[in-house]
Amino acid sequence: MAHRYHHGDLREALLDAALSGLDQHGELPSWRALARACTVSQTAPYRHFANFDVLQVAVAAACFRRLTAAIRAATEKLEDPFERLAAGLTAYFRFGYRHPSWYALMFGRKRALLDNAEVETAGSEAYGTLVAAVASCGVADSAAVAFSLWCAVHGLADIAASGLRSPLPGTRPETLPAQVIAMCMEHVRSHARPRGRHAKKRSGG
Repeated sequence: MAHRYHHGDLREALLDAALSGLDQHGELPSWRALARACTVSQTAPYRHFANFDVLQVAVAAACFRRLTAAIRAATEKLEDPFERLAAGLTAYFRFGYRHPSWYALMFGRKRALLDNAEVETAGSEAYGTLVAAVASCGVADSAAVAFSLWCAVHGLADIAASGLRSPLPGTRPETLPAQVIAMCMEHVRSHARPRGRHAKKRSGG
């Protein structure tokens, strides 16, 4: 499908086409396929991406930005911090499960990609939503607790995105996060400071 774009938007159109191709086929499109998808000349993509590695970096960063957007969309209307955290963790898992090729690129083993400043910035923003959500639950050591949660949910998303099956009979991958996220929320509650009336009662107020 050709991607229409207006003057000055070719870079975003190319990124959209690359993300779509990666999502559908498990690999980034060729330069020819990108140009064809955006109905431009074969040399046009080079104006925005010097080579394929530069494109790969930009796509990985775009994946992290879409992850951040997915988490915020799932949590922005929720007022209770624990509900927001659980919804954010669920959104994280669903993102990895629904877009396994994006997820593989984001967390691949290519050091040059992982260490790139653009990717690191976008990844830090996505991870920052988790740390902030944990802190809003009244957890003092939010960084340490957030890392524990990320290890659990990232591991689950990675397993599901890789197509590995659960050892539990009759369990579908998309149903797995409920138990893991429940475990994560118990971990958060065990580290959270008492709030409101409960805090006053425990302090003798």
